[in-house]
Amino acid sequence: MKIWIALVTTAFSTSLTASAFAQSNTMNHMMNAVTPHSITIKMGAQNGSKQDGKAVLSDTRSGLRVTISLKNEPANASEPAHIHQGTCAKLNPAPWKALHNVVHGTSDTVLPGVTVAQLKKAHYAINVHESATNLAHYVSCGDI
Repeated sequence: MKIWIALVTTAFSTSLTASAFAQSNTMNHMMNAVTPHSITIKMGAQNGSKQDGKAVLSDTRSGLRVTISLKNEPANASEPAHIHQGTCAKLNPAPWKALHNVVHGTSDTVLPGVTVAQLKKAHYAINVHESATNLAHYVSCGDI
């Protein structure tokens, strides 16, 4: 009986610890990996684009590094990406921070003066648009 209680207690405390390092991503109904200085979020396809993947946000000496990796980007595409205030479900359409365009499925940007801690204080989302000429058509989004 004591062994069983010890096992249940260990499993429960492990579950709580895992929850402390995970954050709900309501857009994709998955858990984002969160540490004090990095976040990995799931990027979900929008509007039938099939462009899903992930974004990794991490503190560096130069600022916040945002690396986006998407699958199924059309050939020769250059898709604008931004951090927006709000969530994928309720996005402020005005970009908060511009990111480099997603080209060949990837984007890598450093944002000086921005930190993971700052992003964790409010609701933000990474949004990828079809093209510079069709910014209203979203192809992928992930809640931070």
